[in-house]
Amino acid sequence: MMRTAPVRRFPIYKGQRNYPGLLWCATTQTLIGYESPLERDRLWLADFDPSVRWITSQPFWLSGRDGSTLRRHAPDYLLQTATGYTVVDVKPELLLKEPAVAEVLAWTGRLCATKGWTYEVWSGANPVLLRNVRYLAAVRRPVLVDEFAVAKLAERLQPGMTVSEVEAGISLDPATARAATVALLWRGGWVTDMTRPLSRRSVLHAGARAA
Repeated sequence: MMRTAPVRRFPIYKGQRNYPGLLWCATTQTLIGYESPLERDRLWLADFDPSVRWITSQPFWLSGRDGSTLRRHAPDYLLQTATGYTVVDVKPELLLKEPAVAEVLAWTGRLCATKGWTYEVWSGANPVLLRNVRYLAAVRRPVLVDEFAVAKLAERLQPGMTVSEVEAGISLDPATARAATVALLWRGGWVTDMTRPLSRRSVLHAGARAA
């Protein structure tokens, strides 16, 4: 498992046009840096992904020759997954059309391939999916959830039930029941169609993770 500090700092200065920050991730139980809202969105998805075991920001420098050009590049994220490593660069779609950017990313992809790593250039995702993930992330800290309520709700689920049907009639106050529902979805104990806005009508099914 790769646990390293970022190889470069995220500069903060007056008038800068990007928006760096830190996000607490349940996967690592640490704060992880990002340099833009787009990078933060990719970080949300990595933290929600059950296959991701560890997340490292600005994990290492890549340097070497690309033909006659000497290149040096620090990818945005390294994800350790259940099947290996994924190197991620986050770029807005408009930047991908710039030859200099495209050349660096292509070179990075070739280097990753020589190591047997997956390489991903990410430019965004379904906005509904992102809103849903951010909503579920409100309970990513276990201390905010009643584990007894989580276990009690998990026992009630029958495939195809809605959120409203699972929560109805249970001997828990509505706020506690809703937090348990959200926790089960965040942890992967339950799954639903995340490309549709979450609501009381969302249809639930058992997930791959134990509740």
